[in-house]
Amino acid sequence: MTDLTRVLAADRKLIDARLRRELRPRHEVPARLAAAMRFAVLGPGKRIRPVLTLEAFRAAGGQGVESVLPFCVGIEFVHTFSLIHDDLPSMDNDDFRRGRPSLHRKYDEATAILAADGLFAHAFELFARAPGSAERKLEAVRVIGSAVGPAGMTGGQMLDIEATRNTDRRLGKSSSDAVEIHRKKTAEFIAAAVVAGAVLGGAAPVIQRRLRQAGLALGLLFQMTDDLLDMQQASETGRATMVSGLGRARTASQAEAQARKSESVFTSLGVGYRVLAGFPDLILRRRS
Repeated sequence: MTDLTRVLAADRKLIDARLRRELRPRHEVPARLAAAMRFAVLGPGKRIRPVLTLEAFRAAGGQGVESVLPFCVGIEFVHTFSLIHDDLPSMDNDDFRRGRPSLHRKYDEATAILAADGLFAHAFELFARAPGSAERKLEAVRVIGSAVGPAGMTGGQMLDIEATRNTDRRLGKSSSDAVEIHRKKTAEFIAAAVVAGAVLGGAAPVIQRRLRQAGLALGLLFQMTDDLLDMQQASETGRATMVSGLGRARTASQAEAQARKSESVFTSLGVGYRVLAGFPDLILRRRS
């Protein structure tokens, strides 16, 4: 096991423990809703976004973890919220997620929507309750909110729906359309996870801007590798993926370019960012 994989395994263990703690049954939460939220969050997952937040916090000079862990957990809650919505019949209509029934199949559509809403609201409660500088927390919340709002993830989902419904216009099929959809839908939130951690750790604005560049490249890389891995699945037919917009060979080439761009920015920020600099190759070479 490499030093990087050891660090990431330790990070995931820490984050998973806090996720379980935050999702413990509470008498004031309806049992079915609580069970659905636990099912959605505590299944198999790489925890890439919260790990990026934690490592960016450390790289920026953050001390301890108590001020950043609530943001790590909240970011995973927001990510899960987006996956639940993505799987709904009115969106991508997926029956499975990570090898298990999607939430609306495991329970029902109404429960899935409410579980997603509950996770989203709980995330912002965690952000508000986190210890630490109010100024830093407020900026981190702004970064996250912007990434998931109408100009970010929500807007990307809208473009994705339009691309699927308007195949005759080939919306989402061109390279520029595909990149725009997935920059909004995926890359913006991955970049926000990095920047939010750095903000909480005390990174200067100029460093935050550089990290956003690295995070956007990392997010596009993640989506490209995801689409390359998924391209043989029947459920992907007709969707606005990177492969449908760029073609397989160009997607693979662009994934390599985004990996090198992200790695270069992280490396340029100094030895403190060496863990983050290892992420691009980890994502580029993944097999699942």
